[in-house]
Amino acid sequence: MDYREFAIDLLKRKNQLISAREITKEEIEALEKEKYSCKTAAMNAVPVSGSGTNKYEERLISIIAQLDDARFRLRAIERELKMIEKGMSGLSDYYVQLLEGFFVHQTKGAAESLMSRFYKERSCLYADRNKALEAFTRSVFGVVLI
Repeated sequence: MDYREFAIDLLKRKNQLISAREITKEEIEALEKEKYSCKTAAMNAVPVSGSGTNKYEERLISIIAQLDDARFRLRAIERELKMIEKGMSGLSDYYVQLLEGFFVHQTKGAAESLMSRFYKERSCLYADRNKALEAFTRSVFGVVLI
């Protein structure tokens, strides 16, 4: 198993994970507000005969389930972002910029831009990119190949 593929996938998803974290935090905040309003309404509502619950209590149960799901997703997102952060923290600035240029931002002409910025030949740049990817993979997963 080649963990470099997992590392590349993780790096490519960094920007989407950052966006998802913000959206999920906003979702949790909105659900918390809705939960509070449902609690208040449920306290004041009259139960439906026979069932012992009212529509506000049912909505509250649904909101609590949605909150649990959103919190679970937020923990998963933050775990992956922390993996990226820890993996990048042990790398030199040069290696970080290589990984961001090639994998995170995936800009067209990234190689040319990086070649002119660091005054490197293409073959040297790609060799350094592979070294950076291997170092990142090793720091995140502990191994490169199994």
